[in-house]
Amino acid sequence: MHRIYSIKFIGKWMKKAKNMPYQKGWRRDYAAESLKRHELNRWASDPSLQWTEFAVECGEVATLAQRVGQEIENEKIASIAKTVLDTINDHERRGVRSYRKITNKQRRALAVVLLEQFGSARGIAAEIWGLTDEEINNADA
Repeated sequence: MHRIYSIKFIGKWMKKAKNMPYQKGWRRDYAAESLKRHELNRWASDPSLQWTEFAVECGEVATLAQRVGQEIENEKIASIAKTVLDTINDHERRGVRSYRKITNKQRRALAVVLLEQFGSARGIAAEIWGLTDEEINNADA
């Protein structure tokens, strides 16, 4: 039996899907696929920066940013990363009822520091998930 949904219902569902909570971790295959999709996007001016800004929503990337901030003794970056991790944890606990958001400034600050430290999005993916260039190149996009 097929269900028929109204346009209003689908619109509400799509709005909820767009506001999905941040995640504490990604699977290796998802990380590889998302990175490859960003690299293949011919409209992206800097795919590595754009993917890293996107990946900050993952708790593993934010944790790495916090560690890097502490290692380079940059309290501001470590503090931003902690705030991002707190936001991710709040979304984990409260789901869509959480009003905390990761801002574009937070994303950019953490992405720039990570790219300075690891050189590229592939370097970040290798550090966190142990992904190789071959795995990323062979990922489904």
